Amino acid sequence: MRWRAARCVLMIALANVYLHANPCDLTNLPESIRSSLRTTYSGWKVVTPAMLEISDRETWSQRYSKECPGMIKGRFAGDSDGFVLNLVMKEGGKLFQQIVYFRPDEASFSPLEVFPRMAIGVQTVIRKFAPGQYKSAHGGRSILIKTDTVGVSQIEAWTEVYYWDKVGFRSIITSE
Repeated sequence: MRWRAARCVLMIALANVYLHANPCDLTNLPESIRSSLRTTYSGWKVVTPAMLEISDRETWSQRYSKECPGMIKGRFAGDSDGFVLNLVMKEGGKLFQQIVYFRPDEASFSPLEVFPRMAIGVQTVIRKFAPGQYKSAHGGRSILIKTDTVGVSQIEAWTEVYYWDKVGFRSIITSE
């Protein structure tokens, strides 16, 4: 009898580890954001590793398996954690992508556009980068960013870093 109870406890513990180990699980988001995804962003899907091209999926799995290419949490516009979502939708035979920041406010989260809805050929991924000095790949321009940033990239190609400038998101291409 003890063996059966111990096995049951172990199975529950492993299930909990699995559920919380998936960085793309929408239950990682606050309910108000999940609600907004069901209503305002109906039809849009958060990018997951399974949605990436096979070679990109392998690269993602090898390098960033504990991250989600479509969901990051961080302090992008101040002292409170917000969420950035990388959303895609197929419509009329085309693939569209947009990136939305859910900024914390008094009772909920307000969506702000980081990257507008756009038809794309290859979908990009997002990653959280730390505050710091970022140098442009074009012309050597450099900028000091004091908040977390959103790195948008095509795997093994280029990265554009989006940062909050107290009015909206701006960007700087840091690699090609």
